[in-house]
Parts: sequence; structure tokens; C-alpha cells
Amino acid sequence: MRRKALILLVVMLAAYGLVYFHRVMAGIMKDEIEGFASYYKVNPEYLLAFFPSAYFYAYALAQLFMGSLVDAYGVRRVGALMLGLMGLSTALMMLPSPLALITGRTLVGLSAAVVFVGTQRVASLYFPPTSQAIITSLLLMTGNISALLATYPLRLFLTIYGVAALLSLLALIAFAVMTLVYLLAWDVGAVRKGLGLKEVWKKLGHLSREKHAWATALGAVASYGTGTAFQAAWGQDLISRVFGFDKYTVSIYLMILALSFTITAPVVGVVSDRVIGRRKPVLVASNIASAISWVAIILSILFHSNAMLLSSLVLLGVSMGLHIVAPPMAKEPYGADYSATATSFFNLVLFTGIAFLQSTEPFIGSLFNSLLSVVVSAIGLIMVLAWSRETLNS
Repeated sequence: MRRKALILLVVMLAAYGLVYFHRVMAGIMKDEIEGFASYYKVNPEYLLAFFPSAYFYAYALAQLFMGSLVDAYGVRRVGALMLGLMGLSTALMMLPSPLALITGRTLVGLSAAVVFVGTQRVASLYFPPTSQAIITSLLLMTGNISALLATYPLRLFLTIYGVAALLSLLALIAFAVMTLVYLLAWDVGAVRKGLGLKEVWKKLGHLSREKHAWATALGAVASYGTGTAFQAAWGQDLISRVFGFDKYTVSIYLMILALSFTITAPVVGVVSDRVIGRRKPVLVASNIASAISWVAIILSILFHSNAMLLSSLVLLGVSMGLHIVAPPMAKEPYGADYSATATSFFNLVLFTGIAFLQSTEPFIGSLFNSLLSVVVSAIGLIMVLAWSRETLNS
């Protein structure tokens, strides 16, 4: 059983790498998105905002039902179905139509929602409490290795092969992972215990009244949310417009942010699970680091300091790495049978916040969007301190 669980976990990590690539790839596709806008005769500023955020709004909306579906019917059936939809949706984006482009991007976001909640269910069912932050850190480390590929390497790939080749490759990978999930996953959900979808879905309503659930999710928005919105959407505009860098230099700066996150996450997982045996202080540190990094980004804009920008992006990556204790905190008080549902509520708040933060920059500008991120970081910190509780071994 242990070996089968490890193999399944590796497959889910691969699926999350694919999901994360989709999540952040628009962050260096400014030229391609502007090309789409020109071809379709739409405002490039709005397409730059809404093409990335379509994924996140759909991802957030899917949390209303995805976790409950996974808890009720299992990773095998729901996971394979959604990964198949992701492959088809990616192919849909290649059709020469603005409706197909946005619809495909939206459906990719919706289908991608299954992977993180499914992996959290696998972790809760088959691994001990003292491995939950480590598994989450491995997920996010895998995601950020994928995010590293979605920076300078992706920029080179797009220059040589183009968007159609990229989307074809991503669709093929989705179908391959779908097949592996269906063959290797054996979880059939809580229906085997007599818990139907209706009973599982009621848990989502219960979570919406839990202060701890809100605090944990808002704490994640404060660090991971603000950082991901920057990484996946408006950061490229700030770095190119304010600092005058070309698209290759922009991709390198965003790669440094992802690298900082990637290095920090596994260390934090081990420290939380095996060294200090606590979650809450780590999430508090994440929010503090996020607030400091956003203040530093504002100062780098005002003083036009490349060095300050670079150091602030490293610190922002660290704050995102520290946040990896938040998903275990979100599910640990509620038991394995509801782990995907609890993760879904967490993601619903988190990715709604990310989508909002991605959409505001065209209207208020880079400086005020950075100031907004400071405010969000401060609110998250206050909520974590006031409402969250320690959950490891609770």
C-alpha cells in the first residue's frame, strides 16, 4: 500500500506541474497576448488582464463543487475526467477564435482545480500528519520547477516554435497524465462509507462559517495570492514598463522569484512537520515577509532601483514558500473524509483573491496595485493572528 501511495503521489505531482505551468505561463506571454489582441481587434490591456485571470476565476468557481466531488467519488474517477477535459480545453485554445481562446483558458482553469484538492486527499488518506506540510511543499516545489520552465525557457520555446506547438504539447501531456491517474488511483471516495455528495457538500457550508477556515485562506491570499498574481499576470508589465527591461530580462526576473519560492518550500515543509511541529508561526512569518517585500517593491518603483526590485522579488518568493503550511492548516481540523472539501474552500477564497488582484492593475496602475498588495498582506496577517489556530496533531 505504501509503495502504491508513493507512486500515485508522484503522478499527482506531475499533474500539478502541468497545472502550475498553465497557471503562470501567461506571465511572460505579453507579446503573444498583444498579438492575439491585434488579430482579434480587442484592447490589449484588457486581454493582458483577463486572459490570465480567466484561469483563476474558473479555478476559484470550481472549488464550489470540485472538493465535494473528489471526496464523494474519489480521485480516480473525478481526477481522470477533469484531466481529460484539460487536454481538450487546451486544444480548443488553438482554434482561430477569441471565444475559443477565452473559453479554452477558462475550462483549463476549471479542470485544473481537481489536482491540488485530489493530492491533498491522497495525502490525508495515505500519509501521516507529520508528512502533510512536506507533501504540500513537494507539490509547490514541483509547481515552481514548472514555473521556472514557464519563464526564460518558455520565452525561448515560443520564439522558436510558437504558441500552437506549446498548446499541442500541453494537451498531449494532459492526456498522458489522465491515463496514469485512471490506471493507478484506487480511491473511489466516501460513497463507499455511505456518505453521498449531498452530505459531503454540506461540509462546505459549515466551513464558510468557520473563522479558522477564513483566516487560513486569507493568510494564503496575503502571501501566495499577492505573489502569484504578480508572477502570473501584472509583474511582467511592471518590470518592463517601469524599469524598461526587454521580454527576456523580464522572464529572468520572474524566474528568480520562482526559484526563491522553489528553494524555500521544501525546507519550510520539513521544519514545520519535523523540527518545530507547528504551523501557525510559519504562516505569520509568511505574511510579515510578504508585507515587507511589497513595501520594498514600492520603494524600488519610486527610486527606480533595480537592486531593490531584485531583492524584493527574492523575499516575495520566500514569503510564498513560507505559506505552504496554509493548505495543511485548512484541512487538518476536519478529517480525511472531508480533506478535499476543506481544501476546496481554502482554494475558493485564495484563487478569487488572486483573480481579483490580477484584474486591478490595468485600472489602478503598478504602483497602486503594489500598495493594494501591502494592504492585503496586512489584513491577512491580522486575520491569521486573530482567528487561526494551531492544527498539527489537533
